[in-house]
Amino acid sequence: MKFLPITCLLILLSCAHDRQPASSENSVIAHSSMALGNIKASAVKVRENKDVCFDISLKMKGVEQRDASSANWTLAWVDKDSRYHLLNLSQRDPASVPVGGQKIAPYGAYEEWTNDFRTCAPNARIEDIKSIVLTPRSLPYKKHEGMVLEWR
Repeated sequence: MKFLPITCLLILLSCAHDRQPASSENSVIAHSSMALGNIKASAVKVRENKDVCFDISLKMKGVEQRDASSANWTLAWVDKDSRYHLLNLSQRDPASVPVGGQKIAPYGAYEEWTNDFRTCAPNARIEDIKSIVLTPRSLPYKKHEGMVLEWR
């Protein structure tokens, strides 16, 4: 019975060996927002085998469901020399669709959607990735140049 906690710890450690969080010199989570905070994004970068992968979460207010889909966004990672590297943006596997719908507030009704994406930069070094740029193809807001999620 006294070996049970040690056994559980060893099992957990053995399951986590393929995914390693970013080094301590880089923050694990990066955040950004746009449209006066109506669109928020967070991203985690992790090393997986020889790739660096990004788990991205979007939370959007005042938009339609299609605005939160992966097809509406482009993504690039920026290296230490400020060069951009485009990435394919796909939904998590298994695929997720934007979740949400109409919300009722004292000032009126609005739509709120969330979605999670995942993509990987093949053969990238985690130390070389300083930020990612997440840019919408279309939004109902006037100015939407994109969000920079930076690890400091």
